[in-house]
This record gives sequence, structure tokens and C-alpha cells, in this order.
Amino acid sequence: MQTDPQEQAAWLLLTFESGLTTRAVNDILVIWCKQLGRTVCSFWAASAAEWEETCQLSPVIIHRLEEARARSRTQSQLLAQLQQQGIQQLTVLDEDYPKQLKTSLTRSHTPPMLFYLGDLSILQQQTIAIIGSRNACEESITFTHLVSQYLSTHGVNVISGYARGVDRAAFDGASQVHGRTTLILPHGLCKLSKAQVQHLQEGIKAGEILVISQFAPAAPWVVSRAMERNYLVSALAQTMIVAEAETKGGTWDGANTALRLKRPLYVRELAESGNAILINKGGIPLAWPTDDLATLLSPVLTESLQIQSQQNEQVIRPNQLSLLATPHE
Repeated sequence: MQTDPQEQAAWLLLTFESGLTTRAVNDILVIWCKQLGRTVCSFWAASAAEWEETCQLSPVIIHRLEEARARSRTQSQLLAQLQQQGIQQLTVLDEDYPKQLKTSLTRSHTPPMLFYLGDLSILQQQTIAIIGSRNACEESITFTHLVSQYLSTHGVNVISGYARGVDRAAFDGASQVHGRTTLILPHGLCKLSKAQVQHLQEGIKAGEILVISQFAPAAPWVVSRAMERNYLVSALAQTMIVAEAETKGGTWDGANTALRLKRPLYVRELAESGNAILINKGGIPLAWPTDDLATLLSPVLTESLQIQSQQNEQVIRPNQLSLLATPHE
């Protein structure tokens, strides 16, 4: 984890203030930091001519970088705010950066920075995501709550998005049995209300709750961020469970992202929704209702554990982010 305030400010400036795409930022990091072994601070100290020559940057990107450099002083204020709120930051070059993101995502979707509250080691546990509609029916909420509780009591880190509906039921199910749970936000961490932070604080201090955002701390919710967040959910989880999906929106996109990333997708049997379509697309049906959760969820736990074992042995592929891998990889 980067601890030098000037280097932290330089990362914030490049990742968020520049307005560059995730792919453009990662391309700069590969050349400047990994190939040349230079800091992000030194990148901002370089001339536009050196940027162009070293990183082969276009005039449009150089113009955006020069505009960002003129606003560099604001990053120190942001750092002070993050420290005051206990928000930690992690860069893609840090050893603690989740390996699953580098092995599963391309440079276009691998976040250069993450912000978090809580204990990152939660991500080392077996991890299963539960997703579903904000306006899910009562039966879907019951399904989610019971499944989340069961998984949590079996050592699983349950991932959800902390929205209303299925997300909240997944969080409540895990937290009520003092299980481990990770919340992946579709907005900046500073957009959590004081009431939300207070509600989460006890679990965070107990090492039971991890909250993560890939977005600038003050970034508000917008549809595009909610969709981009789905890549993080799918990449961090070994398997995904769909409680209730429509045929459009965040849950639909999240489920299809999981399928694209070759994550096993378990779907509650529900004829009058997008669930049936997801099953036809390759989702594995979960019969509901049931009186035997152990039998229903045994395949989910087994497959998740197998994938976790494979991930622990996996090496980052050359065509992805090998240059962003930590030295021991």
C-alpha cells in the first residue's frame, strides 16, 4: 500500500482528475511505472514532450493531463478528507491489490485505484455474490436472506451492492449471523450518508464488513458506474447467485457480466422474470422453495471452493496485466 502522501496525491490526479479512461491510465502505469520503474510523482514532473515520447500519448490525452496538472493542489485536500474518514486507498501496483481482478479483468476494466473501509483479508475467504432487483418480491427477499445466512455460517464472504431489495437482504442475512460480507459500491465512498457509515461501523471494526469503491470518493451514482461496478462484483466472487432479475438493468447486466467472465451463475427458478432467460443462457437453476438448504447450496459451495483453489494457483496471463503483477507472481 502506497503511504507517501505526495505519491498518493499523484495517483489520485492521474486516475480521476485527468478524465482519462481506465485503459489509458493503466497503459501509462505499465510503461512509466513497470517498464521504466518510475513513480507517478515523477510522471507529473515530466514535460509534455516526454509524455509523448515515452508513453506515445495523443495530443488529446496530453491536453487533458496538462489541465489536470494545473489542479494538482486539490488532491492534498482530498487526501486529508480521506484520512479523517478512515478511508484507505489501494493502487493496482500494490501487493495487497486483489489478484482476482488482475487475472479476470482486462486493462479496460481493472481499476487503477480502490478505496475501502474494513479488512481487505476478507477477500481471501471463499466469496459468493448475491444479486437481484431493488424491487424484488417478498419471496426473493426471503430466498436471499436465508441463502446469505447459510453461506455466511459456512465461512463464505457474501458480496452485495448495498442497495435496497436483494442487496440489502444479502447484507442483512450475513451481518445478522456475524458473517463476513463485502459491499461493492456504485459510487464514491464519501457518498455514503452519516447514518449509513454509523450503521456499518461496528461490523467494520469487528472485521466482518468490507466496503469497496473503485470510483472517486465524491463520485455520485450514475448508471454507467453501476454497470462498471458489476465487473468488480463478478471478478471478486468465485460464483454468483441471482435471486430475481428483470431483462434489463443492473442485475441483468451483472448476471451477463458473470457469464462473460466464465463465473458459474446460479439462478433461482422463477418463471415470470429474467431468471428463466438467464437459465437458458447457461445459468444453473436453484429450485425454490426448499426445506433443505444444505442440499440446494452444496454444489454452489463446492464449485466456489474449487474455483478459489484454482485462483490461488493462477498466474496472470501475458495478454492481460502481467506487467502490473507483483514481483512474486
